[in-house]
Amino acid sequence: MKSILKPILSMIVLLGFLIAQSPTAGAEPDYAKWGRLAMKETVKRYHANIVDYKHVGRTGEASKIPSETFRLLLDKGSHKFEVTVRIWFERDTERVVRIQFTEDGEVNGRARQYPLI
Repeated sequence: MKSILKPILSMIVLLGFLIAQSPTAGAEPDYAKWGRLAMKETVKRYHANIVDYKHVGRTGEASKIPSETFRLLLDKGSHKFEVTVRIWFERDTERVVRIQFTEDGEVNGRARQYPLI
């Protein structure tokens, strides 16, 4: 088993390196830092797996304290539900001022009206 695993892992690492070096791989978006924080804090709070993630947008562009909003689809056993996470931060220092979690309800087998992308 180990003899098969090593070449596969090597190929994955090489593929990751090639993708990272490709000309289409640009700098990460401005909201990426806040998305990682939203996911980290959501997992810590809900102890659930993140199934899907969407950046909704930024508000307060002209404000000293803008906010980034994300929608996450969580899976906790047989319970799937959506959470909206909004993060306010100081524009100059990027210090987090507030994080708000809003549970958007349980998601059953039906298609969601606003799909996460």
